[in-house]
Amino acid sequence: MLLQTQEQFDSKLILRPEFVFLIVEDEAGHYKLIEIFLRKKGIKNELHWFENGQSVLDFIADLKSSSTNKKKYIVLLDIRMPGIDGIEVLKKIKENNDFKDNPVIMLTTSADQQQAQTCYDLGCQAHIIKPPGQALLKAIANIAMGL
Repeated sequence: MLLQTQEQFDSKLILRPEFVFLIVEDEAGHYKLIEIFLRKKGIKNELHWFENGQSVLDFIADLKSSSTNKKKYIVLLDIRMPGIDGIEVLKKIKENNDFKDNPVIMLTTSADQQQAQTCYDLGCQAHIIKPPGQALLKAIANIAMGL
């Protein structure tokens, strides 16, 4: 097991203001943990919470009509949700020509390697096991440097 230094726990991440997080999480408590973690790590960007897959897909569909939108979205997507699950939402995001280049980080409580590989094959940038921690922060930093 890797040891983490106090410096790693205290690290802050400052993102450009045009980055907006779309957090798709059906459990209010899990959303709150993600929100608190991001804020403690210095992320002050806009956060939008969606309680299910359909609501985020509706939001994305509405973005098409706004060609002046200069925001860059980072999607934090829970895999296990009632209705449309996260893997299906990921497929639909990557099929959407207007939104497919926005990065998606999958969040799960499962260490299932088959599930992780499916998510990577569909185009996610990271597959993170909850609760949020340094792996999520590193994934966000890598995405932000690449955009």
